Amino acid sequence: MDNINALILFVSLILLFCIAFSRFLTKAGIPVLVFFILAGMIMGSDGIGGIYFDNAAVASTIGNFAICYILFAGGMATSWKSAKEVLVPGVLLSTVGVIITAVLVGVAAYLLVGLTWLQGLLLGAVVSCTDAASVFSILRSNNLNLKAPLAPLIELESSSNDPTAYMLTIAIIGLMTAPDSSFFSFVTLFVMQFVIGGVLGLAFGFAGAWVMNRIKLNSDGLYPVVAATLAALIYSAVQVMQGNGFLGIYIAGMVMGNMKLVYKSSLVRFFDGFSWLMQILVFVTLGLLVFPSQLPSVWLPALTISAMLMFIIRPAAVFLTLLPFKYTKKAQLLVSWVGLRGASSIVFASYALTYALPNGDVIFNMVFFISLTSVIIQGSLLAPMASLLDQLDHEDKTLVSRSFTDYEEELQGGLYELSVTKGSSAVGMAVEELKFPESVRIMLIRRGSGTVTPTGKTQVKEGDMLMVTANNTDVLLALKERLGFAYGNTER
Repeated sequence: MDNINALILFVSLILLFCIAFSRFLTKAGIPVLVFFILAGMIMGSDGIGGIYFDNAAVASTIGNFAICYILFAGGMATSWKSAKEVLVPGVLLSTVGVIITAVLVGVAAYLLVGLTWLQGLLLGAVVSCTDAASVFSILRSNNLNLKAPLAPLIELESSSNDPTAYMLTIAIIGLMTAPDSSFFSFVTLFVMQFVIGGVLGLAFGFAGAWVMNRIKLNSDGLYPVVAATLAALIYSAVQVMQGNGFLGIYIAGMVMGNMKLVYKSSLVRFFDGFSWLMQILVFVTLGLLVFPSQLPSVWLPALTISAMLMFIIRPAAVFLTLLPFKYTKKAQLLVSWVGLRGASSIVFASYALTYALPNGDVIFNMVFFISLTSVIIQGSLLAPMASLLDQLDHEDKTLVSRSFTDYEEELQGGLYELSVTKGSSAVGMAVEELKFPESVRIMLIRRGSGTVTPTGKTQVKEGDMLMVTANNTDVLLALKERLGFAYGNTER
């Protein structure tokens, strides 16, 4: 027991140290998540912690679980109003751009590193996705705003390209483990997974919003728990139905995030924090999985591929994909530069270890090295590069991607006070008996000098002040006539 307590103390101190210095690290352009990887390495068998962990299957499971919630949170934070303006180029970057990147990396790995064609394509598939969290943590920490419409384009691409990279990775592993598989079966599986994942994601997203708005709970704190449970249910259901679970959960999150939900602001804050927790979990786990003593053997080929990815392959994929659109060369160069590799790439690389593929350890270590160099080099130079390419909006002081995460304007409309006056028919009724329309939500009840958090069973008393949200005053006028309320706007 003492050893366990000492281990918990050691791990906690390391993580708190990383969190405490996160502000200084992101100011320098280095996402704090990199240091959670290093924390995992320090705690691992090659570090001072001495924790031996080499179970790739467990790491992959943890990674999939974490990515599920990271994508759901990313979907909830995606504003459809902003995203639809860049929908076509964003979707093309997250699909066609990912495929181009994977193929070009595969060719480079075959010609320069000595991997087989399939091994090279596997390496390309796992590093073809980019990490939105790293990019926007740097931009937000430096209060930088990109010229329109780069912010929504970059966030849409980064948040939605994991499903394509995942499908490519699984398909190539399938070809490596079952050589008799045909290319036609690979294409069929690819299309089927995307179609099923997309359709089910939409359906489950609307169903999830319906459940959240109609379920009646005694404690407000249970609503985020319900939402987190729904996210796990949606991901697993799409996977069971042979769809792409990552695509399904992202679309479901986007649907729910763009609908009116009870306690929506609380849900957004909860999933923002929870996605950070998931990212920390996966980075520390992957840090434990890697053996630093093995990295020197792959540094040269990994650095070669990393350099080509940053300066040749990623720009080629971006320029080819955005060719039909009217983006300036400088804008395309910035989109190319912000293609940071992150947790998803390392998680997908762990599949090579899980399936015990030939050169699986080489591929994993190379991806680990590529991701670290990408985040450190591209991350630290992101702000200077945006300034050099003149892609910063110096007049707009709004934080980058504000439209994706700021729900205050669309959450529930105006905030109003409904006074329960003497003679009101609402006196003595339970909240659920008031039969308020769906567009009206009771947020709080002021009673005397205190407040009451309402549930369906809460009884309304004379003199109560109901704090409600509503889209317009027409429904409040109807309530006034039906129940004898008096109302006013809380905005003075």
